[in-house]
Amino acid sequence: MKEKYLAFIRGRRFLGVLLAAAFAFVTGFALMRNPLLEENTASLLGLRYPKMFFLWQLLVGLAYMYGTLALYHAFDCPQPLRGVGKALAWLGVPCQAVIYFVHGEIAGGTVTYPGATKPIHWTATILLMAGILLSVGIAFFHARKQVRRFGVLLAALSAVLAGMLLVFFTIGKSGLFEAVPLWVLFILLFLANCTKPFAPPELQSQGF
Repeated sequence: MKEKYLAFIRGRRFLGVLLAAAFAFVTGFALMRNPLLEENTASLLGLRYPKMFFLWQLLVGLAYMYGTLALYHAFDCPQPLRGVGKALAWLGVPCQAVIYFVHGEIAGGTVTYPGATKPIHWTATILLMAGILLSVGIAFFHARKQVRRFGVLLAALSAVLAGMLLVFFTIGKSGLFEAVPLWVLFILLFLANCTKPFAPPELQSQGF
């Protein structure tokens, strides 16, 4: 138990730093231009700043993957639920690659999508967001069986999804539309992984 506890603490410290770094980078990237405009979504900003967008994708991917898979491990999520959750989380890897290489273009402030670029890009974006939300949701749902407080995080995650759909169909997409859900996701993963109230019961007794 002591070795598991020490490994848990080391892993959570690293994850806390990673989530904070991802939060800060997403914030800085979103504010490089007016985040309220459609042409300043992360992928379109990536046309102007491809290296920074690559770092954005790397940090976002590592943060949510590590944060989600750590929960499956910490709470001993059983099969087949564990396999489904991991598959949904790993779905983000090919989706991020498609988003990086298949995108729109900006000319004179107007966004255009040549050929089949738009449906491919948006399909990858929807699958990425669905994979993230579902994989995290499954982790929270299972963890709730051991720590009931996870019900609060699950409700917050559901509210984020509802808010995204409402904003998308009423206002439309923008840089802020992408950034806010990621901010909330990183905060929820930090609470779930790095704070005592959400630690597995057997580790709470060790003083975490």
